[in-house]
Amino acid sequence: MENIFINREKELAKLKEMKNKRFFLVVSGRRRIGKTALLKKAFPGAYYLFIWPNKSINWLTQELAKENNIPEFRNFRDFLSYMLDQNKNLIIDEFQNISSIDKSIYGEIQEIIDDRKFKGKSLNLAVAGSSYSLMNKVFNDVASPLYGRRTHEIRVSHLPIKDLLKWIKMPLKDFIEIWSIFEGIPYYYELIDKNKDSIGNIRELLINKNSTLQDEGNAVLSIEFGAQSKTYNTILTAISEGKTKLNEIASVFEDKTNIVIKYLETLRKEFSLVRRITPILDDIKKSKSGRYGINDNFLNFWFYYIEKNRNYIEQDRFNELESFFMSNFNSYVGKTFEKFIISLIKDNLIDEFAKFEFSKVGGQWGNFRGENGKQVYEIDICAVNEKTKEILFGECKWQEKVNSLSVLNELKDKINYVRWENEKRKESYAVFARSFSKKVGEFEGRKVYCFDLKDIEKRLKS
Repeated sequence: MENIFINREKELAKLKEMKNKRFFLVVSGRRRIGKTALLKKAFPGAYYLFIWPNKSINWLTQELAKENNIPEFRNFRDFLSYMLDQNKNLIIDEFQNISSIDKSIYGEIQEIIDDRKFKGKSLNLAVAGSSYSLMNKVFNDVASPLYGRRTHEIRVSHLPIKDLLKWIKMPLKDFIEIWSIFEGIPYYYELIDKNKDSIGNIRELLINKNSTLQDEGNAVLSIEFGAQSKTYNTILTAISEGKTKLNEIASVFEDKTNIVIKYLETLRKEFSLVRRITPILDDIKKSKSGRYGINDNFLNFWFYYIEKNRNYIEQDRFNELESFFMSNFNSYVGKTFEKFIISLIKDNLIDEFAKFEFSKVGGQWGNFRGENGKQVYEIDICAVNEKTKEILFGECKWQEKVNSLSVLNELKDKINYVRWENEKRKESYAVFARSFSKKVGEFEGRKVYCFDLKDIEKRLKS
């Protein structure tokens, strides 16, 4: 298994600035995102303590003492004071697990930090945690002993698309299919067999019997949910199935909308697992067209293909699980392809669009009155520059031999329902596809950009 550590330059630069300074650093981010690798890269030779939730603090500190040939201590206060006196960096991993061992330790850490700050003594402490909700309570709850004590904070996010593609060296089609599940999580890419295509890897890691990552979703969620997992799992499964509107999710709970709103708000604010998405041209606070989406590609895939089909797995019916996967995966990638392209535009990885300096990029949808009553239009990509009044309308087709003219004729009809600077805006169009049977550069006097996978790959490798 090949370890991945690429393009964490911004994070490393921030950590290097802390060298020879007193710091209490907090590093957060979801499981497998690379927090530990970042800290060990930034602070080579640091003492490292992993907090197991089912081990006592005494056991943990004794093990660290044996590994590093340092004195053993009977309590955490003395241990931490000694470690910090060595004027050497100390990394404490899965810091939130202290909550399940002995919460009073947070108070001891607070006293030590305050004392060392007051006396000007050395303080070189970095802590990392995978639980968004627990780390949030430990450091952002005003009642917590450690509230206001951190000196620096880093939230580790996904690895960039361009750097991942360069590292994995796959055809872009295979890479997008892999990205649609693993997004930018380093650990998952370490498991990729570069001699297999995307489908072969996905089968091996998630679909086949005894697959390495088949239970990974439970591992991610157990960090957050604990005993309340059943209700949250039901909501997340519903969203992964396409029930993204509030009333659609509430239908799974006997239309108890108020209860569902409560759980959705918890998933958004406490766990950061769900986001509310509004049309890009709507006022976020006033929009009544909001939908809910799962933030994480892996969990979105896992709930739809694994958790939803748990009966197949428990009954050893893996042929049926594979059949479900193969029948539905193309449409699944079609949705994540939109997210992929939006990411490229936001990160200015397509030169043709970078010059527009778009201030907003996302999807656009809304209602209109048609022949059959109230109907909905949807546009995959809408990007605007609010100062220059330039607007890009785009469609994503995860298909071969796409006729761009047919797509543009359908897009033209939907654009008529978009109410934004109608008399002043300067429109251009874009079509993204796996390949085209017909490309055009202009449509009804407006510029058209057509990108197939070869075109996109050129931009990403430039």
